Amino acid sequence: MASPVDISHIRILEIGGSYFKLEYPEQTTSLWSTPRLPQEGEPIDGFSTPDRILRELKAARAGKYDVIVANTLRYSPWHPRYWARGPFYTPRHPWASIARPFGVSMLRWAKIPVPLVAIDMDDAFGIGKSSVFLLDKAKIFFKRELPVDKWQVLYGSVHPHLPTLRYRNSATWLRRMDTLQPISLPQFRYAESWRTAPFPEKTHDIFFSGAIRGNSTVRNAGLPELERLKALGYRIDQPNERLPYDAFLERMSRSWLAWSPEGMGWDCNRHYEAAIAQSVPVMNHPTIIRHAPLREGVHGIYYDVEPGGLERAVVAALADKQRLQRMATAAREHVFAHHTRRAYCEHILRMALE
Repeated sequence: MASPVDISHIRILEIGGSYFKLEYPEQTTSLWSTPRLPQEGEPIDGFSTPDRILRELKAARAGKYDVIVANTLRYSPWHPRYWARGPFYTPRHPWASIARPFGVSMLRWAKIPVPLVAIDMDDAFGIGKSSVFLLDKAKIFFKRELPVDKWQVLYGSVHPHLPTLRYRNSATWLRRMDTLQPISLPQFRYAESWRTAPFPEKTHDIFFSGAIRGNSTVRNAGLPELERLKALGYRIDQPNERLPYDAFLERMSRSWLAWSPEGMGWDCNRHYEAAIAQSVPVMNHPTIIRHAPLREGVHGIYYDVEPGGLERAVVAALADKQRLQRMATAAREHVFAHHTRRAYCEHILRMALE
C-alpha cells in the first residue's frame, strides 16, 4: 500500500480563489480573477492577468510550484460582467481590472509543468463553454454540483440538449467524464468551541431559517408541511429575522432537527452547519454526486419532495430521540473530518499528487 502523500511543504499556485491561501499562506501564491475583490479581506498576491500567469508558469517549470489550482469562471472572460465592472472595483489597476478574467483561459494554450486541478464551486449543474477545455488540461476537475448523470454538465454549453449516444460512446468524452469528481462546500466560519461542545439542550423539534422568496421551489413546497407539523403539536423554531452567524448556530443547536432543503444548488452550507451544531439535518434527496456524503440514518434524514414527504420523515425521526442524539454526534464528527476548509484543501491536494 502506497504511503500517504506529504503535503506539509507543498507549493501551490491558486488562480481565482483564496481557500488555499488562507490555509497555507506561506506556501501559496493566490492570483485573483473576478472583478469584485475578496469580500472578507482574504489575502491575495496579485491578479491573474495573462502576463502574470505566464510568469508563474515559467516559475513552475523552474520548480517553484508543485500544483496549480484553477477556479473556473461562470462566464467567458470576454463577458461584459467582467470587463465592464472590473474598473469600478480596482480603478488603480486598469490593466488588471479588465485582463484578470483571462488568467484561467491562458492555461488552454500553455504547457502545464505540474499537476493542474480545476474547481467549479458554482450553484449550477453545467460547465460553461469557456471552462470545458479544463476537462482535457486538468488531472481532476472538481465540481460541487456534479449531477448524478455527469453528462448533464454539457447541457446548453457543449451540446444544445442532453448529450447523445455519439458523445456517450466517445472514448474522448468518456475520459473527460472520468476527470469529473465531486467536492463539497467547505466550512470555516464556525467557532472552534463547536468541535468539542457538549450535546445541547433541546427546546424545539425542528429549526429552519433561510430565504424562501426567489429561491428553490423545494423550500416553498415544504412550508405548508412545517405548518401541518406545528398544528400536530411539534415545536417549530422559524426566526423571521436574519441571525448573526454565531447566534444562528446557537439557536439551531437547540432543535433536534434542522430542515435543510436545497437552495440555488443542492449542496448547502446548512447541511454541514446543522451537523456542527449537533442538530440533525433534514435534506431532500440529493440530485448530485456527493463527496464524503452525510449518510441516511447515520448523519442525516432524507425526504421525498412530493407532498407529505417532509412531514413523514420528520414524524418518523422524532419518534426516537436517542437515535437522533447518536446521529447528531456522528454528523458533527463526520463534518469536522471531511467538510472543513482544511479537509477540503487536503483532499484536493492529495488527489492531485497521489
